[in-house]
Amino acid sequence: MSRRRLAALAVPAAVLGLSVVVSGCGRSAPPFAADAGIESGPSSRLWGDGSSGPDGMEIGCIHGRRFAVLITARNQTKRTVTLLGAGGPPPLPGVIDRVAVQVRLAPPPPKGDIAVMGLRGWSRRNPKPAAIPPGRSAWVQSNFLMRNCDLLSRPSSVDGAITLRYRAGGSPGSQVVSVSAAQILLTRGPQHPSLPINQTG
Repeated sequence: MSRRRLAALAVPAAVLGLSVVVSGCGRSAPPFAADAGIESGPSSRLWGDGSSGPDGMEIGCIHGRRFAVLITARNQTKRTVTLLGAGGPPPLPGVIDRVAVQVRLAPPPPKGDIAVMGLRGWSRRNPKPAAIPPGRSAWVQSNFLMRNCDLLSRPSSVDGAITLRYRAGGSPGSQVVSVSAAQILLTRGPQHPSLPINQTG
């Protein structure tokens, strides 16, 4: 069982081959820019999990399995932006659902090669708003629940896009952030996994 970290600190996205697409609504430029690298877990090859890379991760579908994916979004404006929450359409309804999203302020970038892990335990709790100062980053964690994996007749992709909801200068807004490394390639895992799969992270 392990948690995955798909980027080294201070490594440019172009070097990693990480594709980041950001779009926003309204006339002003979107406030957030996705940083390179994600975290995800828990995972195990005993659950049918495969390789991970800049184009996504291979994850085994097991009924009742809980899985979390965390991305980092940096406030690229000169004012504080309040991140209200995040979400999006169901990835694969009835098979894998995003049941909750947690948003919070990430700590300042560490000095040196020390890695800071942002992934927290899986939860169904609704997010609390998080104020993100200029130049600081937010951690956005999607918590997925898998069910009815026998309906998965062939591998299916779960897009790495998520819609951020925010308030800036008293006005609400939304922004779609898509990170290719956060894409999940879902395959059928073992029917009787040898390790528990409903852990909290």
